[in-house]
Amino acid sequence: MSSLKTEQYQLHQWEPGDSVLREEFNENFAKLDVSTRLFFGSYTGDGAAERLISLPITPKAVLLFTQEGNTGQDSSSHPIYGGLALPDQPIMLSNLWGLRIVEGGFEVQDNFSRQVCCNYEGKTYHYLAFY
Repeated sequence: MSSLKTEQYQLHQWEPGDSVLREEFNENFAKLDVSTRLFFGSYTGDGAAERLISLPITPKAVLLFTQEGNTGQDSSSHPIYGGLALPDQPIMLSNLWGLRIVEGGFEVQDNFSRQVCCNYEGKTYHYLAFY
């Protein structure tokens, strides 16, 4: 039986004199399996009105920003380039979404005339997808 546990996840740790129990390994793996994980990447905008960014997971949250670090609107005349989206809370400007989470990834939209530029042609975007 383990005599120590890690601070953050309370995983079992063993001292040299501790007995090792299979159940404690299984408990550790179960805790790790449900912890938040991160998937990250980038894409270059292609200017399509809507575009799917496929991921091997369905995210719980996506943070999107440009290579320059821009995410949002700093005045009424500047477009949105990203931000934080949740499953039922897409990145929105007025009644137009810029990024929304979908099964197996997220969708981005480009509509420069409406100030939504999450897929602006030639612009590099970086994302963090939490799952």
